[in-house]
Amino acid sequence: MHILMICTNFRPGGIQRHVLDLTADLRARGHRVTLAGDTGDWEGKARAGDFIPLALNGVAGVAGGGPVGRVGGLARQAMALRKAIHGRGIDVIHAHETAPALVARVGTLGARLPIVMTYHGAAPAREASVARIGRLCADLVISPSATSLEALIAKGLPRDRTQVIGLGVATPAAADAGEVAALRARLLDGKAGPLIVSLSRLSEQKGIDVMIDVTARVAADHPGVVVAVAGGGPLSDVVAGWARDAGVAGNMRFLGPVSTVPLHLRAADVFLLTSRWENLPISIVEAFRAGLPVVATDCGGVKELVDNAVGALLPVGDAKGIAAAVAGLIADPVLRAAKGAAALARSAEGRFDPAAVHARFAEMYQDMIARHRG
Repeated sequence: MHILMICTNFRPGGIQRHVLDLTADLRARGHRVTLAGDTGDWEGKARAGDFIPLALNGVAGVAGGGPVGRVGGLARQAMALRKAIHGRGIDVIHAHETAPALVARVGTLGARLPIVMTYHGAAPAREASVARIGRLCADLVISPSATSLEALIAKGLPRDRTQVIGLGVATPAAADAGEVAALRARLLDGKAGPLIVSLSRLSEQKGIDVMIDVTARVAADHPGVVVAVAGGGPLSDVVAGWARDAGVAGNMRFLGPVSTVPLHLRAADVFLLTSRWENLPISIVEAFRAGLPVVATDCGGVKELVDNAVGALLPVGDAKGIAAAVAGLIADPVLRAAKGAAALARSAEGRFDPAAVHARFAEMYQDMIARHRG
């Protein structure tokens, strides 16, 4: 098969990591994969094979601009895609999110090419728009989260054009104990701990304001706590000020993007996610793989991962409840260890196995191609 995989951009993130991992696996299975998308820090990884540059940040609104500019960008990028794939022998297009799906549909009008769209999650206010784009632009809409797909079905996406396929998350190599200890000491920077880690883009979605409130509540009784946030984003220039205003500048570390996620997770005691919306976060599975209990907000498919056995699930925005759950784990090392062990056991479930999950993607592509050729 020749699969065209379109991602809005190749900045560091869970969607991009999924795309690159899936691409590598499909290529290892002997399939040809062409990647397409906009720039980002991981563009070099995307360009390691066949690559089509598309200016999709403007279409998706990532680069700002109003509706008129986005529509114009859609027309230009659809034409660029049409020219780029002419004669390449593409069998199926896999668009990750709505802007790539729109460009794929407009750019292939008149061609008999099946289009698959993966829904990776969106703010609730956008669900109706996502459902409409999926209905008009994709032959099949997939998601790792059944909960998230049900939300789109409720907004008009035909159920018979949906499918749940999980996310394969690779098991990291064993971490060097000395490196883990050194990193932990560096992050605590003289504080007694515990160390709480969050892999969160610094954006409204991730509820960084709520996380700062949680930190302030926990630090009131546990002044040695440190919350380390790994990730960049549009709020990078303001979050340190928010922490300072809340009186927890000494309890928070904003690390920016990190390339040693497994090491950071191994150094932690608890994983925290305060998102306002999600789909099925890879970061939670990565935390499970490190044997960490997880405290997270009940949005999207998070409840398909987190329950009382492995941590705690709290309502979105409930800083008081989230802080109480974190404090409970801090105060009870035995409970923390038991939930961490349950999280590690959960990470071994087949739904997270890359080989099994990626094989399902390959089967899905073959089925879509056969249906269109039949």
